[in-house]
Amino acid sequence: MKGAIGFLAAVFALRAALGVLFQAPGAAGPVLVPAFGMDWTQFGTLVGLFWLPGLVIAVPLGLVAPKLGDRAVVLFGMGLLVTGGLVSAMAGSGVALLYAGRLLMGSGTVLVIVLLTKMMQDRFKGADLFPAMAIYVLGWPVGIAAAQAVLPGLSVTFGWQVPFLAGAAAMLVASISLATASRPASRAPAPVAASGRLTGREIRLMCLAGACWAMVNGTYMVLVTFAPPLLVARGLSVGEAGFATSLMSWVNLIAVPAGAMLARRPALVMPMVLVCITASAALAAALPFAGLGWAAAILAAHGLLYALPITVFSALPALAVPPERRAQGLGVYFVWFYGGCTGFPPLAGWLADRTGGATVPVIFAALLLLAAMGMFLAFRRMVARG
Repeated sequence: MKGAIGFLAAVFALRAALGVLFQAPGAAGPVLVPAFGMDWTQFGTLVGLFWLPGLVIAVPLGLVAPKLGDRAVVLFGMGLLVTGGLVSAMAGSGVALLYAGRLLMGSGTVLVIVLLTKMMQDRFKGADLFPAMAIYVLGWPVGIAAAQAVLPGLSVTFGWQVPFLAGAAAMLVASISLATASRPASRAPAPVAASGRLTGREIRLMCLAGACWAMVNGTYMVLVTFAPPLLVARGLSVGEAGFATSLMSWVNLIAVPAGAMLARRPALVMPMVLVCITASAALAAALPFAGLGWAAAILAAHGLLYALPITVFSALPALAVPPERRAQGLGVYFVWFYGGCTGFPPLAGWLADRTGGATVPVIFAALLLLAAMGMFLAFRRMVARG
């Protein structure tokens, strides 16, 4: 970790800006949905488009990544994210530009996430990996929480475009920070032909790790999208609902670093995952039925328990594939991640349309978390078998 403070600060800023851009539709939702006459399925599709390009790009990117400069591709992806935010903000009465900008953001996102993940796992080894990944992970919910807390009110006052413009500005600042803090990495020697292809076991491990990470993130994305309308429908104001939901993210500031420190002790990893994930899923499922006065406490407790083992999930690819095949492995891993992240929000929106409210999507989020724990246990069993 020594000498990496500037780089990690830039990574945190990048991930926070990414969180703001992802949450832009949710932050603008109270104004955006009526402005474009959307139903919940269309709104969920807009959220999910952020991840759609990853289904097409992730595997080819993993195959060609050894021939590309990680830093240059990440900076190019950040440029696409800035452009996408600006294009979405230019949308008029139709959704074409709104969707086009979201797809540009998605294209930038896959370039950034795949190769930034590789950069992190190449640079930080052993016990340093968990605290480094804690910083990597933490920027995302902090950006989302800031967007939830500040931008809905600004959208009501100044227009639905504000969150998209704020995200683009934050990403521009982050790109300058990363360009300044990082240096072009020396190219690793090309692996020998015998080590350049993933084994069947490595593919299976990456599929399990990617499905687990997709479901963990799917829980978060569905909750931050559908908890606010659930709480508004039950009687809270837009501002109160946004604040209560933002607590789920703000507690990450405590939980993610604490969980990373606990994860450095192998004996604590399994109990932490089992206890925290089971309890956080139960809290999410209880949200639609608990008294409204408990909503903020439930979301804060859910976020705390959810985030404690998050670095354990994020570090799974490093346990599955050796460094010389990591780029190819991450291509497989991110197909599962992007498939889930693309599909879960529209599916949750469809459930909301079919049932007439956000209760079922919130329960769906809880079930995704339990399914993620199942994928994690299967991954651990396969690793243990060697």
